[in-house]
Amino acid sequence: MESFEHQVNKRLNEARDVSGGIAIKNLDKDNRLVNMVISGSKGNTNNISQIMACCGQQNVEGKRIAFGFNKRSLPHFTKDDYGAESKGFVANSYLTGLTPSEFYFHAMGGREGLIDTAVKTADTGYISRRLMKALEDMMVKYDGTVRTSREVLIQFLYGEDGMAGEHFEKIGLDLPKLDDKAVDKKCNFLSNIADSDSYLEKLSRAMGREKALEIMKNVEVQKLFQEEFDQIKADRESVRHEIMTRGIES
Repeated sequence: MESFEHQVNKRLNEARDVSGGIAIKNLDKDNRLVNMVISGSKGNTNNISQIMACCGQQNVEGKRIAFGFNKRSLPHFTKDDYGAESKGFVANSYLTGLTPSEFYFHAMGGREGLIDTAVKTADTGYISRRLMKALEDMMVKYDGTVRTSREVLIQFLYGEDGMAGEHFEKIGLDLPKLDDKAVDKKCNFLSNIADSDSYLEKLSRAMGREKALEIMKNVEVQKLFQEEFDQIKADRESVRHEIMTRGIES
């Protein structure tokens, strides 16, 4: 019976989605409700489906409406009726209007949703309040550590990295999109010092001519730059073939 109920529930939910999809396809692109959903202002496609096509299966505790008195969901259905209508499927939409039994089943499903929302709101609010009370005396000190008002050390560095999340900005990742020649020009120090005059001028603007000449002639520094460039290439390959496996645009 559990497998049967699961399969039936799945099919009836699909019916709502399919009918809703047909309704949405036939709506004009200038329809105000469609504009509101697409823009993300309020609502979703499921709301459009229920208004215009079909309210769909009503669930209580994740299951179809259970039998109550004498193996019936409501008194005016026959005994042992496992059909869609008697177990909470609402074929009508808000636009056409619900039958009395459909309205009752819809109220059962809606009541559960309201209670869930109220309970979750209360729990979340209380957890938030307790967190704020627990953390209210913590602050970042001048040495970069996080301590309480009693100087109890919580973190050696704020957030373990010293970065404040509210100041993060979106940074584009161009490296995977660049070809080998562009990466070489942008990141390879040894390749750039081949054109020593123009590169010396660039480095001089950043650190002074003497320091720039010293770096360009120092073999140990060049070795470090080469190791860094090799790591950049390895990271680029990792991003391309392991992280962004569905393509760079993803």
